[in-house]
Amino acid sequence: MTTAGEETEGSGGRLARAAVAASALAALAALLAGGRWGEWVFAAAAVVMPVALSALGATRRGRLGRPLAVALAALLAILAGSFLVLFLLRGRLLDGPWIAGLPLAPAVLLGGVWLLPLALVGLVYALTFERHGITEEDLARLRSLHGEAAER
Repeated sequence: MTTAGEETEGSGGRLARAAVAASALAALAALLAGGRWGEWVFAAAAVVMPVALSALGATRRGRLGRPLAVALAALLAILAGSFLVLFLLRGRLLDGPWIAGLPLAPAVLLGGVWLLPLALVGLVYALTFERHGITEEDLARLRSLHGEAAER
């Protein structure tokens, strides 16, 4: 039986772990440095971080299934597009069309950064749970790993 440290890891897990680390460091650097470029770097990190964390959590045996990869790419596009629109609307909060009683910028913030990603992730999770969710074999492996750790 292999332990978590001995398990082979595919490129999906390494890529997700690298993206999480890079976006965290970029966000920290942007906050500390400030300035005009710092806003863009922080926004990019805010877009990449939730997608990378989702990829890290959804990676099984070092791989990310095709439906999950497509969903995460869609999530990345939605978040990036929303942040881009928010940057373009900066300084013009009350200008432009109003959607559902809200100016465009708050409507994009609520819909594109919160509601649409929440619905997308929830729908994909529900549709792929049987294939990508935790199995009885995974639970048995976790229990044995927990037993081994408790004996040490």
